[in-house]
Amino acid sequence: MNLITPDENLENDISFSNSASSSPFENLVRYGLTDAVQQRIETIIVRDHELVPGRVARVDGISTLVHANATDYRASSTFARIAHADDFEIEPAQPTVGDWVLIREGEGSNPDEIELVLPRTSLLIRKRAQRGKYQGGEQGLAANVSTVFVIQAATYFNVGRLEREIALVWGSGATPIVVITKTDLLEEGTPESIVEQANASAPGVEVFAVSGITGDGTNSLRSYTQAGSTVALIGASGVGKSTLVNHLMGEEVMETGDIRETDTRGRHTTVTRQLLPLPGGGVLIDTPGIRSIALVSGSEEAIAKTFAEVEQYFGQCRFRDCQHQGETGCAIVEAIESGDLSQDRFDSYLRMGRELKYEKTKNTPRAKTEHERRMKVIAKAHRQRSRLEKRRK
Repeated sequence: MNLITPDENLENDISFSNSASSSPFENLVRYGLTDAVQQRIETIIVRDHELVPGRVARVDGISTLVHANATDYRASSTFARIAHADDFEIEPAQPTVGDWVLIREGEGSNPDEIELVLPRTSLLIRKRAQRGKYQGGEQGLAANVSTVFVIQAATYFNVGRLEREIALVWGSGATPIVVITKTDLLEEGTPESIVEQANASAPGVEVFAVSGITGDGTNSLRSYTQAGSTVALIGASGVGKSTLVNHLMGEEVMETGDIRETDTRGRHTTVTRQLLPLPGGGVLIDTPGIRSIALVSGSEEAIAKTFAEVEQYFGQCRFRDCQHQGETGCAIVEAIESGDLSQDRFDSYLRMGRELKYEKTKNTPRAKTEHERRMKVIAKAHRQRSRLEKRRK
């Protein structure tokens, strides 16, 4: 049995009492326990009293830090599997930060083992990258998250990245909230103008402009961090995630850094995903900076939700086989010409759709040739559209 005493808690963990409590769930409330999760755990431990419930706070290689009711565990997850209502899946499950799990304590020198992982209400995932290249696999970033703060710096606002981040969150099952940070450092323009751009790039998503240094605007975020809620933060390195975390936590728990002026990239100040209980009762999951966003397979519905204003025009064209590339009676073309739809938004929609389609077929015979042919057709259509626009002027 590998328990962690308060003196052994890892850096940035918030200590808590290890004394025995009247309920096996009393201290789990501060880690986001809800009635639904508690009921699910109870149905399992009533059949196996040796299992200990907890929530994954950090994953370090093969070792997983789990906050349980009376102490912390360092557990392995070699044999973990999903726990459904009536039975347990045989397929192995890889726990990630935010997972609710049940641990079987090891006897003697045997390690504690995560045996069961509760079904997830949401799972934030991205394509796994190594040395700057995507390897095709998927990496879990956070589980059972209710809200994701998508962080962008006012000093370096990136529309294309924001669209991808929003799609990533919608695909997870969580709700995205755009947070524009570093408003106190904005030299040109105003926070209002950045918020306007964000609203245009993320229709239907709430947008807040804040300063993690001064605290301006951060009170609006606290409604998402109440007891029982779990909030994750995603964004590039240097956009102010760690500073915002420190402000929400009410103390300096994270190292901070800035975006480099030479290449507009930030250095990684958060090096691992970790779960932090907030003073207001909610739970926060901070994540390392994501340099680039590549959508995972099966993100079609997420893209449709991200670009709902584009999808509404499909089926309204004169011809059923309309390719939306300048044909007569194309609802998309008419919407763009009237100003009801942004050309940039439509181009982003097509670009993400092509990316997903290519991912599905890239390993099949002739896929590369077909992809290149399609790119030539698209390029030709763009040239034709540009010539038509010049003639109209």
